[in-house]
Amino acid sequence: MFLKVIGIAAIAVSALLGTGAQAAPGTIISAVAATVDTNGPGFGSIANTYNQAGLTSGYTSGVTNFDTYIAGNPQHTDIFACCEFFGNSGTNSLRVTYDLGSVTKIDRLALWNEESSGIGLLNLLASTDGVTFTSLLSGLTPTDNPVGSYLADVFSFAAISTRYVRFEASGCPQSNPGTFAACAIGEVAFRAGAVPEPSSWMMLIAGFGLTGAAMRRRAIVAA
Repeated sequence: MFLKVIGIAAIAVSALLGTGAQAAPGTIISAVAATVDTNGPGFGSIANTYNQAGLTSGYTSGVTNFDTYIAGNPQHTDIFACCEFFGNSGTNSLRVTYDLGSVTKIDRLALWNEESSGIGLLNLLASTDGVTFTSLLSGLTPTDNPVGSYLADVFSFAAISTRYVRFEASGCPQSNPGTFAACAIGEVAFRAGAVPEPSSWMMLIAGFGLTGAAMRRRAIVAA
């Protein structure tokens, strides 16, 4: 019984910590791939939305501190050719699924909302397997940036372990200036969420251990 309780404790700790490689908590992380699910193939490479091509200053995924980086006000260029992605012409919605490469705990999104068309309304969904998605955030209204270089919007949410983050964008193009009928993305990045403190999961193991010891003692007395 005691060993069974310890086994349950180990499973619980594993669930708390999540699965897969974890980036250092608080660091900025990029996707490693993305798929245009609807209203593609579009214009430009979807890789431009996570490869830092359009940013005035770069970062090292899993190393650079997210808050420090964003506080430096990194801007995104308004040049399309190298650095942005647009959905198919004449469409007003776009669905893109970003792959983080492994199940990773995240708690913030940084979105550089493209300035000529952008995203009017954004829903975020999360999935560990790329098949079953659950709602993460809904009804987000990214900034309608004016023409020129633009800054990131940051959206926070409860930390969640996920591998895939889906963008459901609509309300495109934004009105200022709305020069191309499609949804468009400049850049996307995420913040790695914190895992439980060692003291927290050690207390959890200790609690299970004490429970198991008590059960074992009770069994001996009964015998």
